[in-house]
Amino acid sequence: MNQEKKPQKTKELTWNRAGEVYLLFDKDTNKTYTLDPIAFLVWIQCDGKTNLEQIVDVFSVNGNRDIVKAAITGILGKLEDSGLIKWI
Repeated sequence: MNQEKKPQKTKELTWNRAGEVYLLFDKDTNKTYTLDPIAFLVWIQCDGKTNLEQIVDVFSVNGNRDIVKAAITGILGKLEDSGLIKWI
C-alpha cells in the first residue's frame, strides 16, 4: 500500500444499517456487502482525498496510533479485495 496514494470508493453504493452491521448494495450487480461499524466508517472516509494517515487520525486516541493504523490497513486491504475501494 503506497503511502502517497489515497483510497477511493469504486462507486457510491446505497446502504442501510441492519442491527449491528451495515449492508452496502450495488444496484448494478445486485451484490450486497456486509460491513461491521468500524469497516463502514473507514469506507465512508475513502473519498480519494483523505490518505491513510488522515484516516488513522480520525480513529486514534490516547497514543494507540500504531494499533489503529495496523487495524485500518487491514480493513482497507479487505475493502480493496472486495472491490469496494481502489487506490488513486
